[in-house]
Formats: sequence, C-alpha cells, structure tokens
Amino acid sequence: MFETQSKDEIQKRMAADLSAMNPNSTIEGSFGRDVINATSVEFEKTYAELSLVNQAGFAQTSWGDYLENIAEEHGVFRRAAVQAIGTVTVTGTGTVSQGALFQTQDDTEFTATETVKVTTMADIPVKAVEYGAKGNVAAGAITIIPMSIPGITRVTNAKATYDGFDEETDDELRERLLFKVRQPATSGNINDYIEWGTSVEGVGHITVVPLWNGNGTVKLLVTDSNGQPASPDLLSRVTEKVESMHPIGADVSVIAPSVLGLTIALTPTKGGGDADAIKKVLNKYFLSKQYTEKKVSYAKVGQLIIENADTTQVEDYDNLTINGATANIGVDTDQIPSIVEVVLNA
Repeated sequence: MFETQSKDEIQKRMAADLSAMNPNSTIEGSFGRDVINATSVEFEKTYAELSLVNQAGFAQTSWGDYLENIAEEHGVFRRAAVQAIGTVTVTGTGTVSQGALFQTQDDTEFTATETVKVTTMADIPVKAVEYGAKGNVAAGAITIIPMSIPGITRVTNAKATYDGFDEETDDELRERLLFKVRQPATSGNINDYIEWGTSVEGVGHITVVPLWNGNGTVKLLVTDSNGQPASPDLLSRVTEKVESMHPIGADVSVIAPSVLGLTIALTPTKGGGDADAIKKVLNKYFLSKQYTEKKVSYAKVGQLIIENADTTQVEDYDNLTINGATANIGVDTDQIPSIVEVVLNA
C-alpha cells in the first residue's frame, strides 16, 4: 500500500544511507547534509503528488475530471446542469421579443424563449439565464423588467419556475458509476431501467416496479435531483430515453410518485437539535438506493437521527413520533415518503 513520506522521514533515511558509506558526510554544515536537506523538500512534494495520483486512479477516492475519465470508461457521463423553465404573464400592448429579460428582486434573470405579440395581457415562456437549481423561484417572484420593453408595463409569474438542476456532484456521479460496475444491467432487468433513467439530466432517483400490471409491464417512479416528484417535462425526457433502450415488447409506464408527507417530533435530551438538518438527513435516505421498504420504519428514523449526530445535532432523544404516532407508517407503491416538518420539543 502506498504511503506518503514526510521531509523528516526522508532526511533520516537518506542520512542513514549516506552515513553508512561515510560517517562524517552527514554532519550539520557539511555538503552531504546540505544536499539531503534541500532534496528532501522536493522529495516530500513528490510523495504528496504521488499520493494524489494514487487517489485519482480509483473511483472511491477520485474527483473532478479524473473521476469523469474513470466513469466514461464504463459509459457513465456526468449529468450537466439544466436551466429552469416556466411562464411569465406580462401586461401591456407591444411585442416581447425572444431573448427579452425579466428578473427577480435578488437578480435571478430569465429570458423569453419565443417572440409573442401582446394585447393587454399574454403568457410568455421563459428559461433561466443561469444554469442550475437557483433558477427555481417561487410564484410571484419574477416582477422586474430590467431592460424596458415598449408598451409592456408589468410582469409576474403565477406559478413557480421548475426543472432547474445543478450539475451532478462527484458523489452522485461516483454512486451511479459504482452501481453500474457492482450491479450489472442485462436484458432489461431492474438495474437497466435504473441506469437508463438516472442518466437523464435532472433525475434524482428511479424506483422500478416490475410486473405491476401483468407480464411485460414495468412502472418507473421518478423523482428529480431536487428531491421532488418529476415534472411532466422531465417525465417526457425519461420516457424518451427508456423507450429507445428497453427490450421489444416491454410496456413501460413512467410516472411521478405522490408524496406522503410526514411530521417528525422529538425531544432532544443530548444536543440542541437542528430541524432542517434532520429533515435533510431523512429525506436523503428516503431517496437513496438503501431505502427499499414500503414503510417508514420508526426504529430506522431514530437510528438515522443519532447516527448522523454531527449533522442533526441530536445525540439522544425522547418522545419521538411520526405523524403523531410511535409506529411504522405504511407507504403505497406509488408514494415516496417526505419529511415536511420537524418539531423539536423542549
């Protein structure tokens, strides 16, 4: 196993080797000692760089472009960031040209994706200028026309913008890569459908329900990378991908699951507790490949809170309830559990 070497370790080893040949050659101030001191610094840097090379060569420890290179050897490619889309409603009389800008109070910009003539009021399809989840803004957030449009006096968005997704992280890419390598997909098995679906930009998790409506039927439940049920646009892209890959004769349904909202309440007895962190830890688990049960386990919820104490800030607790009860919660096939509220009692 490769191990790095410090400057002091290198000096000690070099001095011992040189001293064995000439005991006086390593005395402080001698030419030999000066050479050892100088070269050991460079050798220490070399060891550090070799350590990085060693890490970059394995999927479990690699990062960035190096991880992408490993993944691409197995046909797994990093999912790119995606611009949010939506619709704004403008008031006035005039023409909104493709490329016209609208923005929120915090300077998140959107651009019109087509030219629309406006008489009194009209809906304009838009997309975020910046790629990523930042473009997912709430209803009513788009209220500014930064560059005046003749005849147009007002803008708003009746519904939230959606389907803005950040670039896939190293950890997410690594998870898909290791899944493909460790759980081979063949002949349209469950792993195949997971690989096909999760290769689409914006997909976070795929649950496969085989034979849900008889022989040859497959149902895919799709959530996006923001942890929400997939939008119709995202479902359409997943369907297109899967239809181009699945075996002839398979009848595939691609749908968004419904959300089973859960409220967690507990009294921390050791640690102050962080409600948002608890919510994130539990929802991450429900969207992971480790969650395979069709229930929310009361015991598992408590275990996850304590196992992740560094994040949840809860080392022990009393009076844990899920939706007011101290029992497991059943989950239907087409549902995903989601923590909507965490209550920390004093």
